[in-house]
Amino acid sequence: FIENTTVSESAETDEKGFHLKYDEWDFNARKYKNNYCKVYPKTQLKTNTAYYKQTLTTYNTLLLGLRKMLVNINNRLQQQRKQLYGESFDLDALTDVYTDIHSGVSPDERTYLSKRKKEKDISILLLLDISLSSDSYAAGNRILDVEKMVSILFGEILNEYNIEFAIDGFYSKTRNNTSYLTLKEFSDKWSIAKHRIGAIEPSGYTRIGPALRHAGARMKAKS
Repeated sequence: FIENTTVSESAETDEKGFHLKYDEWDFNARKYKNNYCKVYPKTQLKTNTAYYKQTLTTYNTLLLGLRKMLVNINNRLQQQRKQLYGESFDLDALTDVYTDIHSGVSPDERTYLSKRKKEKDISILLLLDISLSSDSYAAGNRILDVEKMVSILFGEILNEYNIEFAIDGFYSKTRNNTSYLTLKEFSDKWSIAKHRIGAIEPSGYTRIGPALRHAGARMKAKS
């Protein structure tokens, strides 16, 4: 849901404080406008514990279903190649051994395949549109409330499986003023951050480009 994306540009909406500049794609000129947009990183401080508790109560059945689904994925065995011990031979590894022996090279003895659990080495960032367009409704549900619900339920699951994640939101005034609000930093404890989600309210317009670029920069810093 992307609305209000053609708001007139104005330097008057520029604000003081720390900000980052990002390029923006000019579709008509087919090139980037360098340092065209300003993003102001902020941290959500306000909390709403009642919203969090109500979400878990209302969607308890859905949360249980998500847990069962994630248990199956998390416990799934994955085939690991080039193992010292295993249930079967790794044909590719055996081919390499044969080649090494005939070449006078010491072969790699890891010639087995084994199925085992593999630790998940991932980081996830949920980016929420919290502009005024999220105050609209679809199928009888307010968009922002759906975003909050999804964030809380997935936050519960990701926290249980010790998967590193962050939850951010964004809204804008013009290209000179995109607010990027962090609800949960990667390093934040879920026990604290989960109470912030219910407190967010719709504000401003939807200029998604700068927010996506800043989110991308945050994810790149995790790699």
